[in-house]
Amino acid sequence: MSPRPADPNSPRPPDRVLSLPLLETVYRIASLDLSTEERSAQLTIALREHTTEADAETRVKWAVSRIWINPPQPASGMIRWAIDHPEHFANRRLMHTGALVATVPFVGSVLGQLGRSFALDQAPTVPDLRRRLVARWGETSTVQAAVGKTVTSLRRLGVVDGGGRRPITRCPSHAASPLNTTWLVHAVMLSRQVGSIEVRDAAGAPELFWADQNTPDPEYPHIELHTEALNRRVWAST
Repeated sequence: MSPRPADPNSPRPPDRVLSLPLLETVYRIASLDLSTEERSAQLTIALREHTTEADAETRVKWAVSRIWINPPQPASGMIRWAIDHPEHFANRRLMHTGALVATVPFVGSVLGQLGRSFALDQAPTVPDLRRRLVARWGETSTVQAAVGKTVTSLRRLGVVDGGGRRPITRCPSHAASPLNTTWLVHAVMLSRQVGSIEVRDAAGAPELFWADQNTPDPEYPHIELHTEALNRRVWAST
């Protein structure tokens, strides 16, 4: 299915550069059996190791909380499943990138543009991506800055190399287990803000160029297979 226009109520484009150690810290705190207030306090303390005192309480805290601690409501089940099943995520870079796709639609847009370019053997630069992204998200200073920050975050997660005016190239794909693959299909649905997606579309989703997908495992609980008219097979939200 074609992506819908960006929802203005979706989390705004990222204005912080994220890294694997930072996201691991947030995931660890999200996994603790604490109240919302206690998690918030623990997160502020932990973020001081990664950023300034002010950002630990405001901008960085808001950005990372939207991924693992307070995700958008449609993504809450998917994120909770990943928190409750760490045994299924030996590759933490894959896990955090999938969570970003699900909770920050702008990241999905960047990955989608990159995936389409790589499929055509193109290596875009950040200015190239910026021109494409403003057509969908608007020509604001936040969007303009977010493209470069997103590419830097993806580089730190081992998804791409390059950036700035250097061509962006893909890194070796991250292996996805069958359950990882179904979880990532759900991430794409959330990023596109759709309730269903054709099986063939999901298998070739440009947003997932960085994942070496496997045969999806239907045991993942938040989406399920349906056969519609003319044998059209879709994944649909449960």
